[in-house]
Amino acid sequence: MQLRIRPFFLLFAFSNLIIGLLSGLGRLGWSVPLPEMYVHHGAIMVGGFLGSLIALEKVIPLKKYGFFAGPLISASSIVVFLFGEFQFAVMMLIAASLVLLIVYAAYLKTQYNLYLLLAMLGSMCWFIGNVLLLWKRFYPMAFPWWVGFLLFTIVSERLELAKFLPVTRRNKNILVAFLGLFVLGIILPFHEAGTNIAGLSLVCISLWLMRHDVVRVTIKKEGLVRFTGVALLCGYVALLLEGIFLIVLTEAPPGYDIVVHTFFLGFVFAMIFAHGPIILPGILGLRVKPYHPLFYVPLGLLYISLAMRIAADVMMFPATFRSLSGWVTTGSILLYFIMMITSTARAIRNATPD
Repeated sequence: MQLRIRPFFLLFAFSNLIIGLLSGLGRLGWSVPLPEMYVHHGAIMVGGFLGSLIALEKVIPLKKYGFFAGPLISASSIVVFLFGEFQFAVMMLIAASLVLLIVYAAYLKTQYNLYLLLAMLGSMCWFIGNVLLLWKRFYPMAFPWWVGFLLFTIVSERLELAKFLPVTRRNKNILVAFLGLFVLGIILPFHEAGTNIAGLSLVCISLWLMRHDVVRVTIKKEGLVRFTGVALLCGYVALLLEGIFLIVLTEAPPGYDIVVHTFFLGFVFAMIFAHGPIILPGILGLRVKPYHPLFYVPLGLLYISLAMRIAADVMMFPATFRSLSGWVTTGSILLYFIMMITSTARAIRNATPD
């Protein structure tokens, strides 16, 4: 039964991705369907897509149907946004983040460890960001906390894999200190010292990951393992740049646009590209690891689009150049998932005996 409903949840989450990408193009000036969704681009991508995907991945191993309410609620919020019910839609995201908190609490009851605790703190950041959005109705208020949600979630995943490497307790404590510094940065007024503190912490976290993560090993391998390592390293470099941008850029719209998309495109989507061939088949209950050498094409296009966007913001290029970067971004993400689907189908075919 559980296997039957997984594709439904995944399809629902990816419908949020499609509409989120369209709303992003709309914000860049392109005429696309559903213009009323443009303003909610951030909530759709973070809550409707990423939040649903993360929650679905965590709920499946527990085999408790009640917990599927979390990803269902977050993915369904897009329908409520579509009808213009902002307040109710954000309340749905708050409820979904609370369910994810409960899911992590269930994990911690049976296996208390650092990486699960960090993931739970990430879900708390998502909850706080959603509450602030409901309270202030101002997306930049939620942004630092949403960054915390994804940062803690991703770092916890990488820390779990680092248990196979000789990472000392002292080095893990250093990472926790860097993460604590980030939390301090987003608690303080973000337009004052908070931005610099958060930026410094991201620089330190990125350098820690480059030094202690399995990326040092995987990048020397071949095939899917090497692709994963390359995508991870690209993401860590983007996280390093994100920290620098937070420190040196002003809060003017170009600076805000750069820090938002350097994190979400450069870091978060690099992590999705890196983990996708493992996580997505796992969600569907498939024992295959799809890969094709052409996976590097959408990864490269993703960073070309980010470079175009940053250049347009810094150099004040014509709006059409910045708008064009949105199509390159959308194309890179869609191309990646199309290639994932075709590679998965081929891997299943190859694994099936004649």
